Amino acid sequence: MTEVTVGLASSFRLAWRFALRELRGGIKGFRIFLACLALGVAVIAAIGSIRASIEAGLTQEGASLLGGDAELTFTYRFANDEERAWMTTQAETLSQVVEFRSMAAVGDERGLTQVKAVDTAYPLVGTLALQPDMPLATALAGNGALPGVAMMPVLADRLGLSPGDTVRFGTQDFVLMATIKTEPDAAASGFALGPRTLVALPALENSGLLAPGSLFSTKSRLTLPAGTDLDALQTEARAQFEDNGMRWRDARNGAPGIATFVERLGALLVLVGLSGLAVGGVGVSAAVRAYLATKTETIATLRTLGAERQVIFLTYFLQIGALTLLGVSIGLLLGGLGPVLLGPLIAAQLPFPALFALYPATLIEAALYGFLTAFIFALWPLARAERIRAASLFRGALGEASHLPALRYILATALALAVLVGSAAWFSGSARLTLWTAGGLMGALLVLLVAALGLGWLARRGTKISRGRPALRWAFAAIGTSRDGAVPAVLALGLGLTVLAAIGQIDGNMRVAIAGNLADVAPSYFFVDIQRDQMPAFLARAKPTLPSARSKVRLCCVR
Repeated sequence: MTEVTVGLASSFRLAWRFALRELRGGIKGFRIFLACLALGVAVIAAIGSIRASIEAGLTQEGASLLGGDAELTFTYRFANDEERAWMTTQAETLSQVVEFRSMAAVGDERGLTQVKAVDTAYPLVGTLALQPDMPLATALAGNGALPGVAMMPVLADRLGLSPGDTVRFGTQDFVLMATIKTEPDAAASGFALGPRTLVALPALENSGLLAPGSLFSTKSRLTLPAGTDLDALQTEARAQFEDNGMRWRDARNGAPGIATFVERLGALLVLVGLSGLAVGGVGVSAAVRAYLATKTETIATLRTLGAERQVIFLTYFLQIGALTLLGVSIGLLLGGLGPVLLGPLIAAQLPFPALFALYPATLIEAALYGFLTAFIFALWPLARAERIRAASLFRGALGEASHLPALRYILATALALAVLVGSAAWFSGSARLTLWTAGGLMGALLVLLVAALGLGWLARRGTKISRGRPALRWAFAAIGTSRDGAVPAVLALGLGLTVLAAIGQIDGNMRVAIAGNLADVAPSYFFVDIQRDQMPAFLARAKPTLPSARSKVRLCCVR
Protein backbone atom coordinates (compact mmCIF):
# COMPACT_ATOMS: atom_id res chain seq x y z
CA MET A 1 0.00 0.00 0.00
CA THR A 2 2.86 2.39 0.82
CA GLU A 3 4.58 1.72 -2.51
CA VAL A 4 1.32 2.34 -4.38
CA THR A 5 0.77 5.61 -2.50
CA VAL A 6 4.31 6.77 -3.19
CA GLY A 7 3.91 5.84 -6.85
CA LEU A 8 0.67 7.80 -7.17
CA ALA A 9 2.17 10.83 -5.44
CA SER A 10 5.23 10.70 -7.69
CA SER A 11 3.05 10.39 -10.82
CA PHE A 12 0.90 13.30 -9.68
CA ARG A 13 3.92 15.57 -9.05
CA LEU A 14 5.43 14.70 -12.40
CA ALA A 15 2.11 15.21 -14.20
CA TRP A 16 1.61 18.58 -12.47
CA ARG A 17 5.07 19.72 -13.65
CA PHE A 18 4.25 18.72 -17.22
CA ALA A 19 0.83 20.41 -17.00
CA LEU A 20 2.38 23.68 -15.80
CA ARG A 21 4.84 23.62 -18.66
CA GLU A 22 2.02 23.06 -21.13
CA LEU A 23 0.05 25.97 -19.64
CA ARG A 24 2.99 28.33 -20.11
CA GLY A 25 2.21 28.30 -23.81
CA GLY A 26 -1.05 30.18 -23.12
CA ILE A 27 -4.71 29.29 -23.67
CA LYS A 28 -4.89 29.90 -27.42
CA GLY A 29 -6.27 26.43 -28.08
CA PHE A 30 -8.86 26.71 -25.32
CA ARG A 31 -10.73 29.87 -26.18
CA ILE A 32 -13.80 27.94 -27.32
CA PHE A 33 -13.51 25.72 -24.25
CA LEU A 34 -13.46 28.73 -21.92
CA ALA A 35 -16.22 30.56 -23.79
CA CYS A 36 -18.61 27.57 -23.72
CA LEU A 37 -18.00 26.90 -20.05
CA ALA A 38 -18.02 30.53 -18.88
CA LEU A 39 -21.23 31.43 -20.72
CA GLY A 40 -23.08 28.36 -19.47
CA VAL A 41 -22.06 28.93 -15.86
CA ALA A 42 -22.79 32.67 -16.13
CA VAL A 43 -26.36 32.04 -17.30
CA ILE A 44 -27.08 29.62 -14.46
CA ALA A 45 -25.41 31.88 -11.87
CA ALA A 46 -27.36 34.92 -13.09
CA ILE A 47 -30.70 33.08 -13.03
CA GLY A 48 -30.00 31.70 -9.57
CA SER A 49 -28.86 35.09 -8.27
CA ILE A 50 -31.99 36.85 -9.50
CA ARG A 51 -34.20 34.15 -7.99
CA ALA A 52 -32.31 34.31 -4.68
CA SER A 53 -32.56 38.13 -4.71
CA ILE A 54 -36.34 38.02 -5.13
CA GLU A 55 -36.72 35.33 -2.46
CA ALA A 56 -34.53 37.35 -0.07
CA GLY A 57 -36.60 40.46 -0.76
CA LEU A 58 -39.84 38.59 -0.11
CA THR A 59 -38.42 37.19 3.12
CA GLN A 60 -37.03 40.50 4.35
CA GLU A 61 -40.21 42.38 3.48
CA GLY A 62 -42.52 39.53 4.46
CA ALA A 63 -44.09 41.47 7.31
CA SER A 64 -44.71 44.51 5.09
CA LEU A 65 -46.19 42.37 2.31
CA LEU A 66 -48.45 40.58 4.77
CA GLY A 67 -49.30 43.68 6.81
CA GLY A 68 -48.07 42.19 10.10
CA ASP A 69 -46.04 39.39 11.65
CA ALA A 70 -49.00 36.99 11.49
CA GLU A 71 -52.49 36.95 10.04
CA LEU A 72 -55.60 34.96 10.95
CA THR A 73 -58.29 34.93 8.23
CA PHE A 74 -61.97 34.11 8.76
CA THR A 75 -64.44 33.75 5.88
CA TYR A 76 -67.92 35.32 5.96
CA ARG A 77 -67.60 36.28 9.63
CA PHE A 78 -65.69 38.33 12.16
CA ALA A 79 -63.50 36.84 14.88
CA ASN A 80 -65.53 35.89 17.95
CA ASP A 81 -64.76 36.97 21.51
CA GLU A 82 -62.64 33.91 22.27
CA GLU A 83 -60.53 34.36 19.14
CA ARG A 84 -60.04 38.09 19.73
CA ALA A 85 -59.05 37.43 23.33
CA TRP A 86 -56.38 34.94 22.24
CA MET A 87 -55.02 37.30 19.58
CA THR A 88 -54.94 40.21 22.03
CA THR A 89 -52.97 38.09 24.49
CA GLN A 90 -50.36 37.11 21.88
CA ALA A 91 -49.99 40.38 19.97
CA GLU A 92 -48.34 43.68 20.75
CA THR A 93 -50.69 45.36 18.27
CA LEU A 94 -53.83 44.02 16.61
CA SER A 95 -55.49 45.28 13.44
CA GLN A 96 -58.62 44.09 11.65
CA VAL A 97 -59.18 44.33 7.90
CA VAL A 98 -62.33 43.34 6.01
CA GLU A 99 -62.20 42.67 2.26
CA PHE A 100 -65.09 42.16 -0.17
CA ARG A 101 -66.24 43.01 -3.68
CA SER A 102 -68.63 45.86 -4.32
CA MET A 103 -69.78 48.33 -6.94
CA ALA A 104 -68.75 51.97 -6.84
CA ALA A 105 -71.58 54.07 -8.26
CA VAL A 106 -71.35 57.61 -9.63
CA GLY A 107 -74.68 58.55 -11.19
CA ASP A 108 -75.28 55.97 -13.94
CA GLU A 109 -71.63 54.86 -13.99
CA ARG A 110 -70.64 51.69 -12.16
CA GLY A 111 -67.23 50.23 -11.39
CA LEU A 112 -66.34 46.92 -9.75
CA THR A 113 -63.91 47.37 -6.87
CA GLN A 114 -62.27 45.36 -4.12
CA VAL A 115 -63.13 47.18 -0.92
CA LYS A 116 -60.72 47.03 2.00
CA ALA A 117 -62.27 48.29 5.21
CA VAL A 118 -59.60 49.07 7.81
CA ASP A 119 -59.40 50.14 11.44
CA THR A 120 -57.34 52.94 12.97
CA ALA A 121 -54.29 50.65 13.52
CA TYR A 122 -53.85 49.95 9.80
CA PRO A 123 -51.19 49.56 8.46
CA LEU A 124 -49.30 47.78 11.21
CA VAL A 125 -46.17 47.43 9.05
CA GLY A 126 -45.10 49.49 6.07
CA THR A 127 -46.20 52.88 4.82
CA LEU A 128 -49.28 53.79 2.82
CA ALA A 129 -48.85 56.76 0.46
CA LEU A 130 -51.76 58.83 -0.86
CA GLN A 131 -52.13 61.50 -3.51
CA PRO A 132 -52.55 64.27 -2.39
CA ASP A 133 -50.27 63.52 0.52
CA MET A 134 -52.23 63.15 3.76
CA PRO A 135 -52.54 60.68 6.65
CA LEU A 136 -54.87 57.77 5.99
CA ALA A 137 -56.96 58.68 9.05
CA THR A 138 -57.59 62.14 7.60
CA ALA A 139 -58.58 60.70 4.22
CA LEU A 140 -61.02 58.17 5.69
CA ALA A 141 -62.53 60.71 8.08
CA GLY A 142 -64.01 62.51 5.07
CA ASN A 143 -65.19 66.09 4.93
CA GLY A 144 -67.35 66.13 8.05
CA ALA A 145 -70.60 65.50 6.18
CA LEU A 146 -69.61 62.23 4.49
CA PRO A 147 -67.05 59.56 5.35
CA GLY A 148 -64.07 59.43 3.04
CA VAL A 149 -62.50 56.82 0.78
CA ALA A 150 -59.19 56.41 -1.04
CA MET A 151 -59.11 54.39 -4.26
CA MET A 152 -56.71 53.31 -6.95
CA PRO A 153 -56.17 55.93 -9.67
CA VAL A 154 -57.39 53.59 -12.43
CA LEU A 155 -60.81 53.27 -10.76
CA ALA A 156 -61.08 57.00 -10.10
CA ASP A 157 -60.22 57.72 -13.74
CA ARG A 158 -62.73 55.15 -14.97
CA LEU A 159 -65.52 56.77 -12.96
CA GLY A 160 -64.34 60.32 -13.71
CA LEU A 161 -63.78 61.11 -10.03
CA SER A 162 -61.58 63.78 -8.51
CA PRO A 163 -60.88 64.46 -4.82
CA GLY A 164 -64.01 65.97 -3.30
CA ASP A 165 -66.47 64.09 -5.55
CA THR A 166 -69.14 61.80 -4.14
CA VAL A 167 -69.29 58.04 -4.75
CA ARG A 168 -71.81 55.52 -3.44
CA PHE A 169 -71.15 52.05 -2.02
CA GLY A 170 -74.31 50.10 -1.21
CA THR A 171 -76.68 52.57 0.41
CA GLN A 172 -73.99 54.90 1.79
CA ASP A 173 -72.47 57.95 0.11
CA PHE A 174 -68.74 58.61 0.50
CA VAL A 175 -66.43 61.39 -0.59
CA LEU A 176 -63.24 60.63 -2.51
CA MET A 177 -60.41 62.22 -0.55
CA ALA A 178 -57.29 60.81 -2.27
CA THR A 179 -55.94 58.16 -4.60
CA ILE A 180 -53.60 55.35 -3.53
CA LYS A 181 -49.94 55.67 -4.59
CA THR A 182 -48.46 52.73 -2.69
CA GLU A 183 -50.19 50.03 -0.67
CA PRO A 184 -47.71 48.04 1.46
CA ASP A 185 -49.80 44.88 1.76
CA ALA A 186 -51.25 44.80 -1.77
CA ALA A 187 -49.53 41.49 -2.58
CA ALA A 188 -51.11 39.81 0.46
CA SER A 189 -54.62 40.27 -0.91
CA GLY A 190 -53.96 38.01 -3.90
CA PHE A 191 -56.24 38.00 -6.93
CA ALA A 192 -58.86 40.77 -7.06
CA LEU A 193 -61.66 41.34 -9.56
CA GLY A 194 -61.34 45.11 -9.37
CA PRO A 195 -59.06 47.95 -8.24
CA ARG A 196 -58.71 48.64 -4.54
CA THR A 197 -60.78 51.08 -2.46
CA LEU A 198 -59.92 51.88 1.17
CA VAL A 199 -62.64 52.81 3.61
CA ALA A 200 -62.91 53.05 7.40
CA LEU A 201 -64.50 49.97 8.93
CA PRO A 202 -67.06 51.87 11.09
CA ALA A 203 -68.25 53.77 7.99
CA LEU A 204 -69.77 50.56 6.56
CA GLU A 205 -72.36 50.22 9.30
CA ASN A 206 -75.04 52.06 7.30
CA SER A 207 -74.06 50.76 3.86
CA GLY A 208 -75.78 47.37 4.01
CA LEU A 209 -72.72 45.76 2.41
CA LEU A 210 -71.91 43.42 5.28
CA ALA A 211 -75.41 42.03 5.76
CA PRO A 212 -75.95 38.29 6.36
CA GLY A 213 -75.20 36.40 3.13
CA SER A 214 -72.54 38.87 1.94
CA LEU A 215 -69.28 37.43 0.66
CA PHE A 216 -66.44 38.89 2.70
CA SER A 217 -63.39 37.85 4.67
CA THR A 218 -61.88 39.34 7.80
CA LYS A 219 -58.14 39.40 8.41
CA SER A 220 -56.80 39.92 11.90
CA ARG A 221 -53.16 41.00 11.72
CA LEU A 222 -50.75 40.83 14.61
CA THR A 223 -47.39 42.36 15.44
CA LEU A 224 -45.58 39.99 17.77
CA PRO A 225 -42.87 40.43 20.40
CA ALA A 226 -39.30 39.97 19.17
CA GLY A 227 -38.16 36.37 19.34
CA THR A 228 -41.64 34.87 19.05
CA ASP A 229 -41.56 31.24 17.90
CA LEU A 230 -43.81 31.40 14.84
CA ASP A 231 -43.94 27.62 14.47
CA ALA A 232 -45.14 27.14 18.04
CA LEU A 233 -47.65 30.00 17.75
CA GLN A 234 -49.00 28.61 14.48
CA THR A 235 -49.43 25.18 16.01
CA GLU A 236 -51.27 26.67 19.00
CA ALA A 237 -53.57 28.78 16.81
CA ARG A 238 -54.47 25.86 14.57
CA ALA A 239 -55.08 23.59 17.53
CA GLN A 240 -57.59 26.05 18.98
CA PHE A 241 -59.27 27.61 15.94
CA GLU A 242 -58.65 25.62 12.77
CA ASP A 243 -61.97 23.80 13.19
CA ASN A 244 -63.63 27.24 13.16
CA GLY A 245 -62.43 27.88 9.60
CA MET A 246 -59.36 29.92 10.55
CA ARG A 247 -56.48 30.20 8.06
CA TRP A 248 -52.98 31.11 9.26
CA ARG A 249 -50.25 33.05 7.47
CA ASP A 250 -47.13 34.72 8.80
CA ALA A 251 -44.24 36.90 7.65
CA ARG A 252 -42.11 33.92 6.65
CA ASN A 253 -44.26 33.66 3.54
CA GLY A 254 -45.98 37.00 3.21
CA ALA A 255 -46.77 36.58 -0.49
CA PRO A 256 -47.02 32.81 -1.14
CA GLY A 257 -48.35 33.19 -4.67
CA ILE A 258 -45.40 35.31 -5.74
CA ALA A 259 -42.90 33.07 -3.95
CA THR A 260 -44.29 29.94 -5.62
CA PHE A 261 -44.27 31.60 -9.04
CA VAL A 262 -40.67 32.77 -8.65
CA GLU A 263 -39.56 29.37 -7.38
CA ARG A 264 -41.14 27.46 -10.27
CA LEU A 265 -40.03 29.93 -12.91
CA GLY A 266 -36.50 29.95 -11.48
CA ALA A 267 -36.36 26.14 -11.51
CA LEU A 268 -37.52 26.08 -15.14
CA LEU A 269 -34.96 28.69 -16.18
CA VAL A 270 -32.14 26.87 -14.36
CA LEU A 271 -33.02 23.69 -16.27
CA VAL A 272 -33.01 25.71 -19.49
CA GLY A 273 -29.59 27.03 -18.45
CA LEU A 274 -28.40 23.47 -17.85
CA SER A 275 -29.59 22.57 -21.32
CA GLY A 276 -27.53 25.44 -22.67
CA LEU A 277 -24.58 24.23 -20.61
CA ALA A 278 -24.98 20.81 -22.21
CA VAL A 279 -24.67 22.50 -25.60
CA GLY A 280 -21.52 24.14 -24.31
CA GLY A 281 -20.35 20.73 -23.11
CA VAL A 282 -20.32 19.49 -26.70
CA GLY A 283 -18.08 22.42 -27.50
CA VAL A 284 -15.90 21.53 -24.52
CA SER A 285 -15.50 17.98 -25.80
CA ALA A 286 -14.67 19.17 -29.31
CA ALA A 287 -12.13 21.68 -27.95
CA VAL A 288 -10.40 19.00 -25.86
CA ARG A 289 -10.24 16.62 -28.83
CA ALA A 290 -8.87 19.32 -31.09
CA TYR A 291 -6.25 20.33 -28.51
CA LEU A 292 -5.10 16.76 -27.91
CA ALA A 293 -4.83 16.27 -31.68
CA THR A 294 -2.19 19.02 -31.73
CA LYS A 295 -0.27 17.30 -28.93
CA THR A 296 0.26 13.95 -30.57
CA GLU A 297 4.00 14.51 -31.03
CA THR A 298 4.41 15.65 -27.41
CA ILE A 299 2.47 12.66 -26.08
CA ALA A 300 4.41 10.30 -28.34
CA THR A 301 7.71 11.71 -27.14
CA LEU A 302 6.70 11.30 -23.48
CA ARG A 303 5.59 7.74 -24.12
CA THR A 304 8.83 6.77 -25.86
CA LEU A 305 10.82 8.29 -22.97
CA GLY A 306 9.04 5.96 -20.56
CA ALA A 307 6.13 8.04 -19.31
CA GLU A 308 3.34 5.84 -18.03
CA ARG A 309 -0.22 6.10 -19.26
CA GLN A 310 -1.25 7.35 -15.84
CA VAL A 311 1.19 10.27 -16.09
CA ILE A 312 -0.01 11.14 -19.60
CA PHE A 313 -3.64 11.14 -18.46
CA LEU A 314 -2.95 13.16 -15.30
CA THR A 315 -0.92 15.73 -17.24
CA TYR A 316 -3.76 16.71 -19.48
CA PHE A 317 -6.46 16.06 -16.89
CA LEU A 318 -4.81 18.58 -14.53
CA GLN A 319 -4.38 21.02 -17.39
CA ILE A 320 -8.05 20.74 -18.35
CA GLY A 321 -8.96 21.01 -14.66
CA ALA A 322 -7.00 24.25 -14.26
CA LEU A 323 -8.66 25.70 -17.36
CA THR A 324 -12.06 24.53 -16.10
CA LEU A 325 -11.42 26.40 -12.87
CA LEU A 326 -10.63 29.51 -14.91
CA GLY A 327 -13.74 29.16 -17.08
CA VAL A 328 -16.03 28.54 -14.09
CA SER A 329 -14.51 31.52 -12.26
CA ILE A 330 -15.16 33.79 -15.25
CA GLY A 331 -18.74 32.51 -15.42
CA LEU A 332 -19.31 33.08 -11.71
CA LEU A 333 -17.88 36.58 -11.97
CA LEU A 334 -20.21 37.46 -14.85
CA GLY A 335 -23.28 35.71 -13.47
CA GLY A 336 -22.78 36.89 -9.89
CA LEU A 337 -21.85 40.53 -10.45
CA GLY A 338 -24.19 41.10 -13.41
CA PRO A 339 -27.44 41.05 -11.38
CA VAL A 340 -25.82 43.14 -8.64
CA LEU A 341 -24.70 45.85 -11.08
CA LEU A 342 -28.02 45.78 -12.94
CA GLY A 343 -30.04 45.38 -9.72
CA PRO A 344 -31.58 48.88 -9.70
CA LEU A 345 -32.79 48.48 -13.29
CA ILE A 346 -34.22 45.02 -12.62
CA ALA A 347 -35.85 46.07 -9.34
CA ALA A 348 -37.58 48.99 -11.07
CA GLN A 349 -39.38 46.51 -13.34
CA LEU A 350 -40.51 44.17 -10.57
CA PRO A 351 -43.83 44.63 -8.72
CA PHE A 352 -42.34 43.07 -5.57
CA PRO A 353 -39.16 43.65 -3.53
CA ALA A 354 -35.79 42.14 -4.43
CA LEU A 355 -32.52 42.31 -2.49
CA PHE A 356 -29.67 42.08 -4.99
CA ALA A 357 -26.38 40.81 -3.56
CA LEU A 358 -23.91 37.94 -3.96
CA TYR A 359 -25.47 34.68 -2.79
CA PRO A 360 -22.82 31.98 -2.21
CA ALA A 361 -25.31 29.10 -2.41
CA THR A 362 -26.39 29.97 -5.96
CA LEU A 363 -22.79 30.49 -7.06
CA ILE A 364 -21.77 27.13 -5.57
CA GLU A 365 -24.66 25.49 -7.43
CA ALA A 366 -23.59 27.05 -10.74
CA ALA A 367 -19.95 26.11 -10.12
CA LEU A 368 -20.96 22.51 -9.37
CA TYR A 369 -22.85 22.30 -12.66
CA GLY A 370 -19.88 23.77 -14.52
CA PHE A 371 -17.30 21.38 -13.06
CA LEU A 372 -19.51 18.33 -13.58
CA THR A 373 -20.29 19.29 -17.18
CA ALA A 374 -16.62 19.85 -17.98
CA PHE A 375 -15.70 16.54 -16.32
CA ILE A 376 -18.35 14.58 -18.23
CA PHE A 377 -17.53 15.98 -21.65
CA ALA A 378 -13.73 16.17 -21.26
CA LEU A 379 -13.10 12.80 -19.61
CA TRP A 380 -14.01 10.73 -22.68
CA PRO A 381 -11.44 12.24 -25.11
CA LEU A 382 -8.81 12.32 -22.33
CA ALA A 383 -9.42 8.66 -21.53
CA ARG A 384 -9.33 7.62 -25.20
CA ALA A 385 -5.99 9.37 -25.64
CA GLU A 386 -4.56 7.24 -22.84
CA ARG A 387 -5.34 4.03 -24.76
CA ILE A 388 -3.52 5.03 -27.95
CA ARG A 389 -0.17 3.34 -28.62
CA ALA A 390 2.96 5.41 -29.14
CA ALA A 391 3.34 4.24 -32.75
CA SER A 392 -0.19 5.36 -33.55
CA LEU A 393 0.46 8.72 -31.95
CA PHE A 394 3.51 9.26 -34.18
CA ARG A 395 1.22 8.72 -37.16
CA GLY A 396 -1.14 11.39 -35.80
CA ALA A 397 -3.87 8.84 -35.28
CA LEU A 398 -5.43 10.24 -32.15
CA GLY A 399 -8.60 11.20 -33.93
CA GLU A 400 -8.91 7.85 -35.63
CA ALA A 401 -9.06 5.89 -32.39
CA SER A 402 -12.43 4.22 -32.31
CA HIS A 403 -12.17 1.92 -29.32
CA LEU A 404 -13.91 2.76 -26.07
CA PRO A 405 -12.06 4.10 -23.01
CA ALA A 406 -11.31 1.87 -20.05
CA LEU A 407 -14.27 0.71 -17.99
CA ARG A 408 -13.29 2.90 -15.01
CA TYR A 409 -13.68 6.03 -17.14
CA ILE A 410 -17.05 4.93 -18.44
CA LEU A 411 -18.21 4.32 -14.86
CA ALA A 412 -16.79 7.67 -13.73
CA THR A 413 -18.67 9.44 -16.53
CA ALA A 414 -21.91 7.67 -15.61
CA LEU A 415 -21.42 8.54 -11.93
CA ALA A 416 -20.75 12.21 -12.74
CA LEU A 417 -23.85 12.31 -14.93
CA ALA A 418 -25.93 10.81 -12.12
CA VAL A 419 -24.55 13.39 -9.67
CA LEU A 420 -25.34 16.19 -12.12
CA VAL A 421 -28.94 15.07 -12.64
CA GLY A 422 -29.40 14.41 -8.91
CA SER A 423 -28.03 17.85 -8.02
CA ALA A 424 -30.32 19.53 -10.54
CA ALA A 425 -33.32 17.63 -9.14
CA TRP A 426 -32.36 18.59 -5.57
CA PHE A 427 -31.73 22.28 -6.24
CA SER A 428 -34.69 22.78 -8.58
CA GLY A 429 -37.12 21.06 -6.23
CA SER A 430 -38.78 19.27 -9.13
CA ALA A 431 -37.34 15.80 -9.65
CA ARG A 432 -39.92 14.89 -12.31
CA LEU A 433 -39.21 17.97 -14.45
CA THR A 434 -35.47 17.44 -14.06
CA LEU A 435 -35.64 13.79 -15.10
CA TRP A 436 -37.78 14.64 -18.13
CA THR A 437 -35.32 17.38 -19.11
CA ALA A 438 -32.33 15.07 -18.67
CA GLY A 439 -34.05 12.29 -20.60
CA GLY A 440 -34.93 14.69 -23.40
CA LEU A 441 -31.34 15.94 -23.64
CA MET A 442 -29.86 12.43 -23.67
CA GLY A 443 -32.45 11.31 -26.22
CA ALA A 444 -31.65 14.31 -28.41
CA LEU A 445 -27.92 13.60 -28.14
CA LEU A 446 -28.49 9.96 -29.12
CA VAL A 447 -30.61 10.89 -32.13
CA LEU A 448 -28.09 13.52 -33.22
CA LEU A 449 -25.21 11.09 -32.77
CA VAL A 450 -26.92 8.52 -34.98
CA ALA A 451 -27.66 11.22 -37.56
CA ALA A 452 -24.03 12.43 -37.48
CA LEU A 453 -22.68 8.92 -37.90
CA GLY A 454 -25.10 8.33 -40.76
CA LEU A 455 -24.02 11.58 -42.38
CA GLY A 456 -20.38 10.57 -42.03
CA TRP A 457 -21.08 7.20 -43.61
CA LEU A 458 -22.83 8.88 -46.55
CA ALA A 459 -19.94 11.33 -46.90
CA ARG A 460 -17.40 8.52 -47.05
CA ARG A 461 -19.43 6.82 -49.78
CA GLY A 462 -19.69 10.14 -51.57
CA THR A 463 -15.90 10.42 -51.58
CA LYS A 464 -15.69 7.34 -53.79
CA ILE A 465 -18.17 8.61 -56.37
CA SER A 466 -16.92 12.20 -56.52
CA ARG A 467 -13.77 11.52 -58.51
CA GLY A 468 -13.04 14.28 -60.93
CA ARG A 469 -14.58 16.87 -58.61
CA PRO A 470 -11.81 17.79 -56.15
CA ALA A 471 -13.76 20.39 -54.16
CA LEU A 472 -16.70 18.04 -53.59
CA ARG A 473 -14.40 15.15 -52.76
CA TRP A 474 -12.47 17.21 -50.21
CA ALA A 475 -15.75 18.35 -48.63
CA PHE A 476 -16.94 14.74 -48.35
CA ALA A 477 -13.59 13.71 -46.93
CA ALA A 478 -13.69 16.43 -44.28
CA ILE A 479 -17.19 15.44 -43.24
CA GLY A 480 -16.42 11.75 -43.20
CA THR A 481 -13.39 11.86 -40.91
CA SER A 482 -14.00 10.91 -37.30
CA ARG A 483 -11.98 13.71 -35.74
CA ASP A 484 -13.10 16.84 -37.55
CA GLY A 485 -16.15 15.43 -39.30
CA ALA A 486 -19.87 15.57 -38.81
CA VAL A 487 -20.18 14.40 -35.20
CA PRO A 488 -19.04 17.54 -33.29
CA ALA A 489 -20.80 19.95 -35.66
CA VAL A 490 -24.08 18.02 -35.75
CA LEU A 491 -24.12 17.54 -31.98
CA ALA A 492 -23.40 21.20 -31.20
CA LEU A 493 -25.72 22.72 -33.80
CA GLY A 494 -28.45 20.13 -33.38
CA LEU A 495 -28.53 20.30 -29.59
CA GLY A 496 -28.45 24.10 -29.66
CA LEU A 497 -31.40 24.23 -32.05
CA THR A 498 -33.19 21.61 -29.94
CA VAL A 499 -32.91 23.79 -26.83
CA LEU A 500 -34.06 26.88 -28.72
CA ALA A 501 -36.96 24.96 -30.25
CA ALA A 502 -37.96 23.63 -26.82
CA ILE A 503 -37.95 27.14 -25.35
CA GLY A 504 -40.02 28.35 -28.29
CA GLN A 505 -42.49 25.51 -27.79
CA ILE A 506 -42.84 26.29 -24.09
CA ASP A 507 -43.48 29.95 -24.89
CA GLY A 508 -45.94 29.06 -27.64
CA ASN A 509 -47.83 26.55 -25.49
CA MET A 510 -48.17 29.07 -22.67
CA ARG A 511 -49.50 31.69 -25.06
CA VAL A 512 -51.96 29.24 -26.57
CA ALA A 513 -53.08 28.09 -23.11
CA ILE A 514 -53.73 31.68 -22.06
CA ALA A 515 -55.45 32.60 -25.31
CA GLY A 516 -57.48 29.40 -25.22
CA ASN A 517 -59.02 30.39 -21.90
CA LEU A 518 -60.26 33.71 -23.30
CA ALA A 519 -63.78 33.75 -24.65
CA ASP A 520 -64.21 34.51 -28.33
CA VAL A 521 -67.09 36.82 -27.44
CA ALA A 522 -66.66 38.65 -24.14
CA PRO A 523 -69.74 39.75 -22.18
CA SER A 524 -70.68 43.40 -22.22
CA TYR A 525 -71.51 43.31 -18.51
CA PHE A 526 -71.12 40.84 -15.70
CA PHE A 527 -72.70 40.75 -12.27
CA VAL A 528 -71.36 39.18 -9.10
CA ASP A 529 -72.72 38.35 -5.65
CA ILE A 530 -76.33 37.94 -6.78
CA GLN A 531 -78.15 36.26 -3.91
CA ARG A 532 -80.51 33.37 -4.54
CA ASP A 533 -83.61 35.32 -3.58
CA GLN A 534 -82.53 38.16 -5.89
CA MET A 535 -82.28 36.05 -9.05
CA PRO A 536 -85.97 36.21 -10.17
CA ALA A 537 -86.05 40.00 -9.88
CA PHE A 538 -82.68 40.29 -11.60
CA LEU A 539 -83.76 38.15 -14.56
CA ALA A 540 -87.04 40.02 -14.85
CA ARG A 541 -85.10 43.28 -14.99
CA ALA A 542 -82.31 42.09 -17.31
CA LYS A 543 -84.14 40.16 -20.04
CA PRO A 544 -86.35 43.00 -21.40
CA THR A 545 -83.24 45.16 -21.90
CA LEU A 546 -81.45 42.65 -24.19
CA PRO A 547 -81.00 44.06 -27.72
CA SER A 548 -81.94 40.88 -29.58
CA ALA A 549 -83.28 37.40 -29.10
CA ARG A 550 -79.83 36.00 -29.78
CA SER A 551 -78.40 37.67 -26.67
CA LYS A 552 -77.82 35.42 -23.72
CA VAL A 553 -77.73 35.90 -19.98
CA ARG A 554 -75.41 33.62 -18.05
CA LEU A 555 -75.27 33.53 -14.29
CA CYS A 556 -72.04 32.65 -12.56
CA CYS A 557 -71.75 32.38 -8.79
CA VAL A 558 -68.24 33.42 -7.75
CA ARG A 559 -67.06 32.49 -4.27
